[in-house]
Amino acid sequence: MRRPCADRGEVGERASLRRSMILARDRVAATRAVAYFLMVGGAVVGTCALLVPGFAGGTTAGVLATVVTGGAMVFAGACCRVVPERVPEPFWIAVPILAVVIIGGLNLATEDVSVSAHLYYLWPLLYAATFLRHDLAYLLLALASVTDAASTFTLQPINVAVTDVAALITAYCVLTIVVTKLRARAEALVAMLEQQAMSDPLTGLPNRRAFDRDLAAALAAGRRTGAERSLLIIDVDHFKTINDTWGHATGDTVLVQVAAALRDAAAGRATAARLGGDEFAVVVEGDVEGAQRIAARVRSTVAGISDLPDGLPTLSIGLASTRSGATEPEALLAAADRALYDAKVRGRDRVSVVETAPRRQPRTVARP
Repeated sequence: MRRPCADRGEVGERASLRRSMILARDRVAATRAVAYFLMVGGAVVGTCALLVPGFAGGTTAGVLATVVTGGAMVFAGACCRVVPERVPEPFWIAVPILAVVIIGGLNLATEDVSVSAHLYYLWPLLYAATFLRHDLAYLLLALASVTDAASTFTLQPINVAVTDVAALITAYCVLTIVVTKLRARAEALVAMLEQQAMSDPLTGLPNRRAFDRDLAAALAAGRRTGAERSLLIIDVDHFKTINDTWGHATGDTVLVQVAAALRDAAAGRATAARLGGDEFAVVVEGDVEGAQRIAARVRSTVAGISDLPDGLPTLSIGLASTRSGATEPEALLAAADRALYDAKVRGRDRVSVVETAPRRQPRTVARP
Protein backbone atom coordinates (compact mmCIF):
# COMPACT_ATOMS: atom_id res chain seq x y z
CA MET A 1 0.00 0.00 0.00
CA ARG A 2 1.33 3.39 -0.86
CA ARG A 3 1.94 5.85 1.92
CA PRO A 4 -0.80 8.46 2.25
CA CYS A 5 1.54 11.40 2.58
CA ALA A 6 5.07 12.29 1.52
CA ASP A 7 7.69 14.95 1.72
CA ARG A 8 7.64 18.13 -0.29
CA GLY A 9 9.96 16.73 -2.96
CA GLU A 10 7.65 13.84 -3.74
CA VAL A 11 4.56 16.03 -3.68
CA GLY A 12 6.32 18.27 -6.19
CA GLU A 13 7.15 15.27 -8.38
CA ARG A 14 3.53 14.10 -8.33
CA ALA A 15 2.27 17.58 -9.15
CA SER A 16 4.78 17.75 -12.00
CA LEU A 17 3.50 14.42 -13.31
CA ARG A 18 -0.08 15.72 -13.24
CA ARG A 19 1.03 18.80 -15.19
CA SER A 20 3.03 16.73 -17.67
CA MET A 21 1.82 17.14 -21.22
CA ILE A 22 2.17 13.45 -22.01
CA LEU A 23 2.56 10.23 -20.03
CA ALA A 24 6.05 8.76 -19.99
CA ARG A 25 4.84 5.43 -21.35
CA ASP A 26 3.32 7.18 -24.40
CA ARG A 27 6.40 9.16 -25.40
CA VAL A 28 7.94 6.55 -27.70
CA ALA A 29 4.68 6.01 -29.59
CA ALA A 30 4.06 9.77 -29.77
CA THR A 31 7.55 10.43 -31.10
CA ARG A 32 7.12 7.83 -33.81
CA ALA A 33 3.70 9.19 -34.76
CA VAL A 34 5.12 12.69 -35.06
CA ALA A 35 8.14 11.46 -37.02
CA TYR A 36 6.07 9.52 -39.56
CA PHE A 37 3.55 12.31 -40.03
CA LEU A 38 6.24 14.93 -40.59
CA MET A 39 8.24 12.78 -42.99
CA VAL A 40 5.26 11.49 -45.02
CA GLY A 41 3.34 14.77 -44.91
CA GLY A 42 6.40 16.82 -45.85
CA ALA A 43 7.28 14.51 -48.70
CA VAL A 44 3.72 14.55 -50.08
CA VAL A 45 3.42 18.33 -49.85
CA GLY A 46 6.82 18.94 -51.44
CA THR A 47 6.19 16.45 -54.24
CA CYS A 48 2.76 17.87 -55.03
CA ALA A 49 4.19 21.38 -55.14
CA LEU A 50 6.74 20.29 -57.75
CA LEU A 51 4.56 17.98 -59.86
CA VAL A 52 0.96 19.17 -59.57
CA PRO A 53 0.26 22.34 -61.62
CA GLY A 54 -1.31 25.08 -59.54
CA PHE A 55 -0.88 23.19 -56.24
CA ALA A 56 1.23 25.92 -54.64
CA GLY A 57 -0.79 28.83 -56.00
CA GLY A 58 0.73 28.68 -59.45
CA THR A 59 3.64 30.98 -58.54
CA THR A 60 7.34 30.36 -58.21
CA ALA A 61 7.34 31.87 -54.71
CA GLY A 62 4.48 29.60 -53.67
CA VAL A 63 6.22 26.49 -54.99
CA LEU A 64 9.49 27.46 -53.31
CA ALA A 65 7.80 28.18 -49.98
CA THR A 66 5.87 24.90 -50.10
CA VAL A 67 8.95 22.85 -50.99
CA VAL A 68 10.99 24.47 -48.22
CA THR A 69 8.21 23.82 -45.72
CA GLY A 70 7.92 20.21 -46.83
CA GLY A 71 11.69 19.74 -46.60
CA ALA A 72 11.73 21.21 -43.11
CA MET A 73 8.96 18.79 -42.08
CA VAL A 74 10.91 15.80 -43.40
CA PHE A 75 14.07 16.94 -41.60
CA ALA A 76 12.23 17.48 -38.31
CA GLY A 77 10.56 14.09 -38.62
CA ALA A 78 13.88 12.36 -39.24
CA CYS A 79 15.36 14.03 -36.15
CA CYS A 80 12.42 12.83 -34.04
CA ARG A 81 12.88 9.27 -35.32
CA VAL A 82 16.66 9.14 -34.88
CA VAL A 83 17.11 10.95 -31.55
CA PRO A 84 13.76 10.69 -29.69
CA GLU A 85 15.48 10.91 -26.30
CA ARG A 86 16.47 14.52 -27.00
CA VAL A 87 12.91 15.68 -27.55
CA PRO A 88 12.11 18.37 -24.91
CA GLU A 89 8.84 18.53 -22.97
CA PRO A 90 7.37 21.56 -24.87
CA PHE A 91 7.77 19.60 -28.11
CA TRP A 92 4.66 17.51 -27.40
CA ILE A 93 2.29 20.48 -27.51
CA ALA A 94 4.31 22.58 -29.97
CA VAL A 95 4.14 19.95 -32.72
CA PRO A 96 0.34 19.73 -33.10
CA ILE A 97 0.00 23.52 -32.79
CA LEU A 98 2.66 23.98 -35.47
CA ALA A 99 0.95 21.34 -37.61
CA VAL A 100 -2.38 23.19 -37.44
CA VAL A 101 -0.66 26.46 -38.37
CA ILE A 102 1.22 24.84 -41.27
CA ILE A 103 -1.92 23.13 -42.59
CA GLY A 104 -3.88 26.36 -42.43
CA GLY A 105 -1.06 28.28 -44.08
CA LEU A 106 -0.62 25.74 -46.88
CA ASN A 107 -4.36 25.65 -47.52
CA LEU A 108 -4.37 29.41 -47.91
CA ALA A 109 -1.21 29.41 -50.02
CA THR A 110 -2.53 26.73 -52.34
CA GLU A 111 -6.11 28.07 -52.21
CA ASP A 112 -7.23 24.53 -51.51
CA VAL A 113 -10.59 24.01 -49.76
CA SER A 114 -11.17 20.49 -50.99
CA VAL A 115 -12.04 17.60 -48.68
CA SER A 116 -8.43 16.39 -48.72
CA ALA A 117 -7.22 19.78 -47.49
CA HIS A 118 -9.53 19.61 -44.48
CA LEU A 119 -8.58 16.00 -43.70
CA TYR A 120 -5.03 17.10 -42.86
CA TYR A 121 -6.39 18.57 -39.62
CA LEU A 122 -7.39 15.10 -38.44
CA TRP A 123 -3.80 14.09 -37.74
CA PRO A 124 -2.96 16.74 -35.12
CA LEU A 125 -6.41 16.25 -33.59
CA LEU A 126 -5.96 12.47 -33.38
CA TYR A 127 -2.46 12.92 -32.00
CA ALA A 128 -3.64 15.31 -29.28
CA ALA A 129 -6.65 13.18 -28.32
CA THR A 130 -4.48 10.05 -28.15
CA PHE A 131 -1.38 11.32 -26.37
CA LEU A 132 -1.86 14.73 -24.75
CA ARG A 133 -3.73 15.72 -21.60
CA HIS A 134 -7.43 16.12 -22.27
CA ASP A 135 -7.43 19.87 -21.64
CA LEU A 136 -4.64 20.31 -24.19
CA ALA A 137 -6.53 18.12 -26.67
CA TYR A 138 -9.61 20.35 -26.40
CA LEU A 139 -7.52 23.49 -26.72
CA LEU A 140 -6.05 22.12 -29.93
CA LEU A 141 -9.57 21.27 -31.12
CA ALA A 142 -10.51 24.93 -30.68
CA LEU A 143 -7.37 26.09 -32.52
CA ALA A 144 -7.92 23.71 -35.43
CA SER A 145 -11.57 24.72 -35.71
CA VAL A 146 -10.76 28.44 -35.76
CA THR A 147 -7.89 27.98 -38.25
CA ASP A 148 -9.92 25.85 -40.61
CA ALA A 149 -12.88 28.21 -40.39
CA ALA A 150 -10.65 31.21 -41.13
CA SER A 151 -9.19 29.65 -44.28
CA THR A 152 -12.57 28.34 -45.42
CA PHE A 153 -14.31 31.72 -45.05
CA THR A 154 -11.38 33.37 -46.83
CA LEU A 155 -11.48 31.07 -49.85
CA GLN A 156 -15.21 30.34 -50.23
CA PRO A 157 -18.41 32.34 -50.51
CA ILE A 158 -19.93 32.88 -47.10
CA ASN A 159 -23.09 30.83 -47.77
CA VAL A 160 -20.99 27.81 -48.79
CA ALA A 161 -18.41 28.35 -46.05
CA VAL A 162 -21.01 28.36 -43.27
CA THR A 163 -22.27 24.91 -44.23
CA ASP A 164 -18.77 23.49 -44.68
CA VAL A 165 -17.44 24.93 -41.42
CA ALA A 166 -20.42 23.67 -39.43
CA ALA A 167 -19.96 20.14 -40.80
CA LEU A 168 -16.19 20.18 -40.31
CA ILE A 169 -16.26 21.48 -36.73
CA THR A 170 -18.92 18.91 -35.85
CA ALA A 171 -16.71 16.15 -37.23
CA TYR A 172 -13.65 17.47 -35.39
CA CYS A 173 -15.56 17.67 -32.10
CA VAL A 174 -17.01 14.16 -32.44
CA LEU A 175 -13.59 12.74 -33.26
CA THR A 176 -11.87 14.44 -30.32
CA ILE A 177 -14.58 13.55 -27.80
CA VAL A 178 -14.83 9.90 -28.87
CA VAL A 179 -11.07 9.33 -28.87
CA THR A 180 -10.50 11.05 -25.50
CA LYS A 181 -13.34 9.06 -23.91
CA LEU A 182 -12.01 5.78 -25.30
CA ARG A 183 -8.55 6.73 -24.10
CA ALA A 184 -9.85 7.53 -20.60
CA ARG A 185 -11.50 4.13 -20.43
CA ALA A 186 -8.35 2.39 -21.62
CA GLU A 187 -6.25 4.29 -19.07
CA ALA A 188 -8.62 3.25 -16.28
CA LEU A 189 -8.26 -0.39 -17.32
CA VAL A 190 -4.47 -0.05 -17.51
CA ALA A 191 -4.39 1.53 -14.05
CA MET A 192 -6.44 -1.35 -12.65
CA LEU A 193 -4.14 -3.92 -14.25
CA GLU A 194 -1.06 -2.08 -12.98
CA GLN A 195 -2.53 -2.05 -9.48
CA GLN A 196 -3.16 -5.78 -9.64
CA ALA A 197 0.31 -6.44 -11.05
CA MET A 198 1.96 -4.39 -8.30
CA SER A 199 -0.03 -5.71 -5.30
CA ASP A 200 0.27 -8.82 -3.18
CA PRO A 201 -3.16 -10.50 -3.26
CA LEU A 202 -2.99 -11.85 0.32
CA THR A 203 -1.84 -8.81 2.27
CA GLY A 204 -2.70 -5.95 -0.08
CA LEU A 205 0.85 -4.59 0.23
CA PRO A 206 2.96 -3.75 -2.82
CA ASN A 207 4.74 -6.84 -4.16
CA ARG A 208 8.38 -7.37 -5.10
CA ARG A 209 7.98 -5.67 -8.47
CA ALA A 210 6.55 -2.57 -6.81
CA PHE A 211 9.22 -2.70 -4.11
CA ASP A 212 12.01 -2.68 -6.69
CA ARG A 213 10.43 0.33 -8.37
CA ASP A 214 9.86 2.23 -5.11
CA LEU A 215 13.35 1.49 -3.78
CA ALA A 216 14.99 2.72 -6.98
CA ALA A 217 12.83 5.86 -6.99
CA ALA A 218 13.55 6.61 -3.32
CA LEU A 219 17.30 6.23 -3.76
CA ALA A 220 17.28 8.34 -6.93
CA ALA A 221 15.42 11.10 -5.07
CA GLY A 222 17.89 10.80 -2.20
CA ARG A 223 20.83 11.22 -4.54
CA ARG A 224 19.28 14.34 -6.03
CA THR A 225 18.59 15.97 -2.67
CA GLY A 226 21.38 14.45 -0.57
CA ALA A 227 18.81 13.06 1.89
CA GLU A 228 19.41 9.77 3.69
CA ARG A 229 17.34 6.70 2.85
CA SER A 230 16.99 3.52 4.91
CA LEU A 231 15.78 0.00 4.26
CA LEU A 232 14.24 -2.56 6.61
CA ILE A 233 14.09 -6.24 5.69
CA ILE A 234 11.69 -8.12 7.98
CA ASP A 235 11.41 -11.88 8.43
CA VAL A 236 8.74 -13.67 10.48
CA ASP A 237 10.61 -15.94 12.91
CA HIS A 238 9.91 -19.68 12.68
CA PHE A 239 7.18 -19.17 10.12
CA LYS A 240 7.47 -22.77 8.90
CA THR A 241 6.79 -23.93 12.45
CA ILE A 242 3.63 -21.79 12.54
CA ASN A 243 2.42 -23.33 9.27
CA ASP A 244 3.31 -26.88 10.30
CA THR A 245 1.82 -26.59 13.79
CA TRP A 246 -1.27 -24.45 13.28
CA GLY A 247 -1.96 -24.80 9.56
CA HIS A 248 -1.55 -22.56 6.53
CA ALA A 249 -4.74 -20.64 7.29
CA THR A 250 -3.19 -19.50 10.56
CA GLY A 251 0.04 -18.72 8.72
CA ASP A 252 -1.87 -16.54 6.27
CA THR A 253 -3.55 -14.75 9.17
CA VAL A 254 -0.14 -14.04 10.69
CA LEU A 255 1.09 -12.58 7.39
CA VAL A 256 -1.98 -10.35 7.13
CA GLN A 257 -1.45 -9.16 10.73
CA VAL A 258 2.23 -8.41 10.10
CA ALA A 259 1.31 -6.55 6.91
CA ALA A 260 -1.24 -4.45 8.81
CA ALA A 261 1.36 -3.61 11.46
CA LEU A 262 3.87 -2.62 8.77
CA ARG A 263 1.26 -0.53 6.96
CA ASP A 264 0.42 1.40 10.12
CA ALA A 265 4.05 1.86 11.21
CA ALA A 266 5.18 2.92 7.75
CA ALA A 267 2.43 5.49 7.20
CA GLY A 268 3.95 8.84 6.42
CA ARG A 269 7.52 8.66 5.17
CA ALA A 270 7.93 4.97 4.36
CA THR A 271 6.57 2.31 2.01
CA ALA A 272 6.00 -1.30 3.11
CA ALA A 273 6.01 -4.26 0.71
CA ARG A 274 5.86 -8.05 0.80
CA LEU A 275 8.87 -9.53 -0.96
CA GLY A 276 7.57 -13.08 -0.87
CA GLY A 277 6.82 -15.82 1.62
CA ASP A 278 7.27 -14.46 5.13
CA GLU A 279 9.69 -11.70 4.10
CA PHE A 280 8.70 -8.03 4.06
CA ALA A 281 10.51 -4.76 3.43
CA VAL A 282 10.07 -1.10 4.30
CA VAL A 283 11.69 1.71 2.30
CA VAL A 284 12.17 4.65 4.68
CA GLU A 285 12.64 8.21 3.50
CA GLY A 286 14.77 9.06 6.50
CA ASP A 287 17.76 8.15 8.62
CA VAL A 288 18.62 5.09 10.72
CA GLU A 289 17.02 6.52 13.83
CA GLY A 290 13.70 7.00 12.05
CA ALA A 291 13.88 3.48 10.62
CA GLN A 292 14.61 2.08 14.10
CA ARG A 293 11.49 3.75 15.44
CA ILE A 294 9.44 2.12 12.68
CA ALA A 295 11.03 -1.27 13.43
CA ALA A 296 10.30 -0.93 17.16
CA ARG A 297 6.69 0.03 16.47
CA VAL A 298 6.18 -2.94 14.17
CA ARG A 299 7.68 -5.42 16.64
CA SER A 300 5.61 -4.02 19.47
CA THR A 301 2.40 -4.21 17.44
CA VAL A 302 3.06 -7.76 16.26
CA ALA A 303 3.90 -8.88 19.82
CA GLY A 304 0.57 -7.48 21.00
CA ILE A 305 -1.61 -9.18 18.38
CA SER A 306 -0.21 -12.70 18.68
CA ASP A 307 -2.63 -15.23 20.11
CA LEU A 308 -0.57 -18.36 19.47
CA PRO A 309 0.27 -20.38 22.60
CA ASP A 310 4.02 -20.42 21.96
CA GLY A 311 4.26 -16.61 21.73
CA LEU A 312 4.89 -16.50 18.00
CA PRO A 313 5.19 -14.64 15.78
CA THR A 314 8.26 -12.55 16.45
CA LEU A 315 10.26 -10.60 13.90
CA SER A 316 13.90 -10.47 12.86
CA ILE A 317 14.77 -7.21 11.14
CA GLY A 318 17.81 -6.10 9.17
CA LEU A 319 18.39 -2.38 8.75
CA ALA A 320 20.74 -0.54 6.42
CA SER A 321 20.93 3.03 5.18
CA THR A 322 22.67 5.03 2.52
CA ARG A 323 24.86 6.39 5.33
CA SER A 324 26.80 3.13 4.99
CA GLY A 325 27.79 4.07 1.45
CA ALA A 326 25.23 1.77 -0.19
CA THR A 327 23.41 4.20 -2.48
CA GLU A 328 22.33 1.79 -5.22
CA PRO A 329 19.34 -0.55 -4.80
CA GLU A 330 21.38 -3.76 -5.05
CA ALA A 331 23.99 -2.55 -2.57
CA LEU A 332 21.45 -1.32 -0.01
CA LEU A 333 19.41 -4.50 -0.30
CA ALA A 334 22.55 -6.62 0.17
CA ALA A 335 23.51 -4.62 3.26
CA ALA A 336 20.04 -5.04 4.77
CA ASP A 337 20.15 -8.78 4.00
CA ARG A 338 23.47 -9.07 5.84
CA ALA A 339 21.96 -7.29 8.81
CA LEU A 340 18.95 -9.63 8.74
CA TYR A 341 21.25 -12.64 8.70
CA ASP A 342 23.10 -11.21 11.68
CA ALA A 343 19.81 -10.80 13.56
CA LYS A 344 18.95 -14.45 12.95
CA VAL A 345 22.39 -15.68 13.95
CA ARG A 346 22.19 -13.75 17.22
CA GLY A 347 18.99 -15.43 18.26
CA ARG A 348 16.20 -13.80 16.16
CA ASP A 349 13.53 -11.50 17.60
CA ARG A 350 15.72 -8.40 17.26
CA VAL A 351 16.91 -5.60 14.97
CA SER A 352 20.39 -5.67 13.48
CA VAL A 353 21.74 -2.45 11.97
CA VAL A 354 24.37 -1.73 9.33
CA GLU A 355 25.05 2.00 9.30
CA THR A 356 28.78 2.27 8.57
CA ALA A 357 30.89 0.78 5.78
CA PRO A 358 29.27 -2.36 4.34
CA ARG A 359 32.35 -4.48 5.15
CA ARG A 360 32.08 -3.91 8.86
CA GLN A 361 30.11 -6.19 11.17
CA PRO A 362 26.54 -5.19 11.97
CA ARG A 363 25.70 -4.26 15.51
CA THR A 364 22.64 -5.65 17.26
CA VAL A 365 19.91 -3.83 19.07
CA ALA A 366 18.45 -6.19 21.66
CA ARG A 367 14.72 -6.37 22.12
CA PRO A 368 13.60 -4.03 24.90
